[in-house]
Formats: sequence, C-alpha cells, structure tokens
Amino acid sequence: MVIERPKSLRDLVLDNLRRRIVSGQLAMGQALSERKISDDLQVSKTPVREALAQLREEGLVEIEPQKGAKVFTLTGDEVDQICDFRLTIELAAFKHALWNDRDALVEDMSKIVADMHEELSKGEVESYLDLDTEFHRLAFKYCGNEYLASSYERYEGKIAALRTHMAALPDHTIKSMQEHRDLLEVCRNRDLDRLQDVLKTHFNRTRDCYAQTLG
Repeated sequence: MVIERPKSLRDLVLDNLRRRIVSGQLAMGQALSERKISDDLQVSKTPVREALAQLREEGLVEIEPQKGAKVFTLTGDEVDQICDFRLTIELAAFKHALWNDRDALVEDMSKIVADMHEELSKGEVESYLDLDTEFHRLAFKYCGNEYLASSYERYEGKIAALRTHMAALPDHTIKSMQEHRDLLEVCRNRDLDRLQDVLKTHFNRTRDCYAQTLG
C-alpha cells in the first residue's frame, strides 16, 4: 500500500493560484499581492513567495523588482511562438502515439470528445476547457517519449490559461469543438498528412483570434 504524503503549504498555495490563473479568476496582467494572498489563504508569506517563484518558472507569473508579482501577459509575438511550439511538439507526439497505441488513443479521444460535446451543450464552458486540456494531454500520455511529455508539461498551464482567455470570444468554443472532432477523425484513420493540416488550422485560429483581441 502506498501512503500519500500530505501536501505542503507551498504546494497547496501553488495549486490554488495555478487553478485561479488557468480558470481566468485571476486575469492576465492582474497584480498579485503576497500579503493579500497570505491573508486570503491564512498562511504565512513564505509559502506564498515560494509558490509565486514556481509559477514564474511555469510562465504563469511575472515578477519585477520593486514592482512585485502579476499574472503573465502575452504579446502577439509570444502567442505566435506558443502556437509554433504546439504545432511542432503535438504533431510529433500524436505521430508517436498513433504508432504506439492508436486504438487506446482513439478510444480515450472519443470519450473526451463526447464529454466535451455534452458539457458545451449544457453551457459548462469551464468543464469543456478542462476536457480540452485532457484531450491534448492524451498525445503525450501515449507517445512514449518522456522528453516530449515533460517539455509540454512545462507550458501546459500557460496554454490552458490562454485557452480560457480565448473562450470568451464569440463562437470560439463551437469552432474548437469541430476542430477536436476533426482531430479525432484523422487519428482514427491514421491520416498523418491531414493531421498536420488539422493541427495547423486549430493553432492558427488561436493565433488569429488573439491578434484580434489586441486590436
């Protein structure tokens, strides 16, 4: 029997802040006060400071000398880089996953797509976005390459937060739903040529829509 160790205060604060940033409860660019966080969570400043340092490593928090911490912001160029990164790494991961265990990958993708459709039909956007994150995580679950998986994991929080930000745009989640159906279909057929095109369409729409939010 494996006994799970209780989480440290630092980890509890980290989980709380990460979840609030990813969900959009803490908006991009919002200032983060160590004192307010420690008061709200009833912990000392030390675990708060440690959690903020970890979130900076994950790209979710920016810390400036004399100014303090704030939730990350993104320029159009940074979103371009994220989309290029995702296309490169997810294309590789999906190809490896299809080679390693297409049946298990497609089975899990099918379940998540069905759940995404159900949550979206109920207007449960936050649940839909959580499933969206799980969907893309499947490629790394089955790719059999820990270096691909760990590289993606490092930026997964920032990608999820960007996903939440984009969900506020009109019809974004509806189009996203169709693109995930398309990804499922190409994986079911092991259509590697079309896989790249579908992923590129998916990420390019994020790129273009974010540019619109910048005016």
